[in-house]
Amino acid sequence: MSEDKIKKSELDLLSIAINRIISSEVLENDVLDVLPLTDDLSDSNKIYYGKASILFVDMRESTKLPDKFDKIQLVKIYRSYIRSVVQAIRYSGGVVRDFMGDGVLAVFIDNEDGGSEDKAVRAARYITTVIDKFLNPVLEQKIKHRISCGIGIHTGEISISKVGMKGKEQCDDEENEFGVAWIGNSTNLACKFSGAVNCGTIFISTSTYSALSDIDGKQKWEKVNVFKGGNVLDGYIAKQYYLQIDDNLEPYPAENSLETLSLADELKKEYNKHLANIEIRAEELGKKEQILQAKENQLNCKSAEINQKSKENISMEQAINKREYKFYCDVLRSGHCKSAYVREMGQEFWEENLEAVLYAGIKIGKNEHEVRQEISFAMVSIYENLELYDKAYDFLVEQATECPWLHLFTVQNIVSKVRYCGRLKTALYERLGKDDLSPENRLEFEKIKKWLVFEYKS
Repeated sequence: MSEDKIKKSELDLLSIAINRIISSEVLENDVLDVLPLTDDLSDSNKIYYGKASILFVDMRESTKLPDKFDKIQLVKIYRSYIRSVVQAIRYSGGVVRDFMGDGVLAVFIDNEDGGSEDKAVRAARYITTVIDKFLNPVLEQKIKHRISCGIGIHTGEISISKVGMKGKEQCDDEENEFGVAWIGNSTNLACKFSGAVNCGTIFISTSTYSALSDIDGKQKWEKVNVFKGGNVLDGYIAKQYYLQIDDNLEPYPAENSLETLSLADELKKEYNKHLANIEIRAEELGKKEQILQAKENQLNCKSAEINQKSKENISMEQAINKREYKFYCDVLRSGHCKSAYVREMGQEFWEENLEAVLYAGIKIGKNEHEVRQEISFAMVSIYENLELYDKAYDFLVEQATECPWLHLFTVQNIVSKVRYCGRLKTALYERLGKDDLSPENRLEFEKIKKWLVFEYKS
């Protein structure tokens, strides 16, 4: 039975090791044209650093394999998969530096054989080629299974250091437990890129793509912004980008079970989800009202109770209408000062939500002018980013009428485009006459008025 206590000798040993690590100078060495071998790294504060391209390949849905295959079949699947991946990496100028379950981490560096980016991309294409054209046909025939994997590549600065512990004191037969720590975000990003795609799709970072030497090959890549696991990943993807082989073999890719959503698609998906929830709640409310009406017809003696419930339902409906109005306002406000997002979603999307918020406002007792004033600052920004300056100017007038703030540079940009400012001048004079602005905002309104009167005379 193990002791419920750590020996003092063990703690003393650890204390000495920690103090040695913390107090020792860190010696840095450039990674030139050859990566240092793990056994060549010393157990000291010595690191190697430099630019490298990190490739990570990971099998999809591997956790489900034990439920489908026996241990003999699993060994054949894993060993043939890893063998294919390692060969692709090795014969493309890279080295495997870690196995993470069914994931393989490889490193490529610049040397006389070429740039790390070209070699890493070739390895990725090698992997997709041998898996789809060599391994999957055999697995399909023998085991009725096809492998799907995602491949991610990122190029950046890395640092390498040896970590772990040598054996165990006074025990010569204890195994040394050393590994290599890859310091930097390149490994993490390569793993994230790999996890965002499958079926042999290759996802590379912008830094990798920009350094590729094959100009014609760059046409194979598609620029993407992928939303995955709460992260927005920017880069380029290529699907079924095989290397040439002597035999004309038919590829056997696995079924695409992983949905890769762009940032715009993910936002639209979330938007539609909110709309569906609102419709479900409205439908549930309608059903409750029908039930209450039926009970009212059947139980006249309980009319007072039913009237009370009807009032509650009206209150619920009003609450839902208010939430609906707030939802559409929040959608429009989400476009404020987000030019890329606004252009990606497009004019039709924003104007559909503008119509929706005006209708929702009527249902809670607001007139069109009140609604337009509440979302005026957002619509100014949206139409300005869409370069619809006449419409931006209309909401600029609304903003000047009631909104507590207004920016000179926004006014200058829009007015210089539409080349008129009569209604805006009138709104500014009336607003300054109300004296409802804070001193800071009033100073900004005065600057805008001065610019319109003296510097912009159109």
